Amino acid sequence: MEECSADDPCPIDLTCGMEPHAYPELSIRRGKRIYYRHGPWNDLRFSGTLHLRPNPICDLEFVHDDNEAFFRYFIKVKSIISRIIVNPTTSARERYEWTEAENSWSLYSSAPIDYCDSYGLCGVNGKCVVSSNPVCQCLKGFKPKSQVNWNSLIWAQGCERKTPLMCQNKEKDGFIKFANLKVPDTTNTWVNASMNLKNCRAKCLSNCSCVAYSNTDIREGGSGCVIWFGDLVDIREIPGAGCGV
Repeated sequence: MEECSADDPCPIDLTCGMEPHAYPELSIRRGKRIYYRHGPWNDLRFSGTLHLRPNPICDLEFVHDDNEAFFRYFIKVKSIISRIIVNPTTSARERYEWTEAENSWSLYSSAPIDYCDSYGLCGVNGKCVVSSNPVCQCLKGFKPKSQVNWNSLIWAQGCERKTPLMCQNKEKDGFIKFANLKVPDTTNTWVNASMNLKNCRAKCLSNCSCVAYSNTDIREGGSGCVIWFGDLVDIREIPGAGCGV
């Protein structure tokens, strides 16, 4: 039987990498299935990961162009030794720093963090609020697809609109602003980095399949445009995230 250790790990089905969508995002997969999303880069941090952002110790770099998308970080304090692993025991991406005084590695950060980080926990068009009981809620304007299941804390079916969209009469359709959210899975998105939010809204309203829009860059009042099509998946509330949909 193969023996495994931190210095000589065994092959596992847990991987951390970039999802190459129009609005790329970092995720952890278990086999082929997404297990956890860091969310897309909003030019300050990953949408769903408040601790993974520029700080006195690290500089972060995210590159996305026509040829590639990647993320890396640089340790600014040369005396600090750091490493990142995907831990098969905890099923988490963990960053450690070497503590000279204790001659050991100390855990600096870890993801996922809590129950609401479970991918798609609340189903489509639902959001997870870790301080709430139960944690899953339908987005405003939506209701559970199955109230019986929802009352039994079975959320997989998610939520549906209370009122259907009036695509033939766009004056009756509109948007609700949400703040402090981890933005939805970006699999079905369209991006224009130079479009402002007003034109982004108009672009979304012109397509009946579009259900949400946001800035791609949240710095200095926001810029760029990303729009979502179809159901919204894997949303959670993150106090202080500063993102809206």
